[in-house]
Formats: sequence, structure tokens, C-alpha cells
Amino acid sequence: MKKLSHLLIVLTLGLFSQFTLAQVERSQLTSGIENREPTDDLEGSVWGQVDEMKRVYFFTQVTGLANQQIIHRWLYQGEEKAAVTLNIGGDNWRTYSSKSLPHYWQGKWQVQVWQGDLMLITHHFEVSYPE
Repeated sequence: MKKLSHLLIVLTLGLFSQFTLAQVERSQLTSGIENREPTDDLEGSVWGQVDEMKRVYFFTQVTGLANQQIIHRWLYQGEEKAAVTLNIGGDNWRTYSSKSLPHYWQGKWQVQVWQGDLMLITHHFEVSYPE
């Protein structure tokens, strides 16, 4: 009986640690990626020009998710415009997705980072195309 209870504790801790060790170390909205690193920090504002298609990137560094997947969900005014599945190849992994933002998609955006049914983080920003 004692061995069985120890086995149950070990299995429970192993299962629980799988969820508690996974985390987002860094995330950033940026206008570019070089060598798997963001080139700048757009924070909460993206400015474009009416005659151009603005592209932005969402950089994410995660730990504890080797050989699993995360999803970047791009939402415009609450409506999902893209869901990008990203494979995580190691315990400390940098990855990113991008979204093209036409001038008629001005307004409030967010990028959500999901792992399975769990939302890890969300980042809000606003897109403007001044006249």
C-alpha cells in the first residue's frame, strides 16, 4: 500500500509539474525579427501608411514546453483573424508569427498565446493609418 501511495504521488507531481513549469519568459510586438530576436518594441501602437500593407510580428520565448505546440491567435476587435500553430523544439525556445495589417483594419488588436486550452498571455495594441 505504501508503494502504491508513493507511485500515485510521483505520478500526480509529474502531471502537475508539466503545467506549472510551462511559461512565457518574454513576448514582444515588433516590426521585424533578426536571428530569432525582435528588432524593436512596438508596445501598444502600430502606425502605418494608407498606401502600404503593414506587417507586424509577435515574438514569444517559452520554457518548459519542449516537443509541444503553442498557438498565436490574432484578434481584430474581438474577431479572430488568424491562428498560427508554432512547434516548440526545446525547453527554452524562441519563436514568432506575423500578421499583415491592411489600412481598413485600423483599431484594437490583440495577440493571444495559447497552449492547449490554456491562454498563457495576451498582448493588446492599436493600429492607426493617419491620413
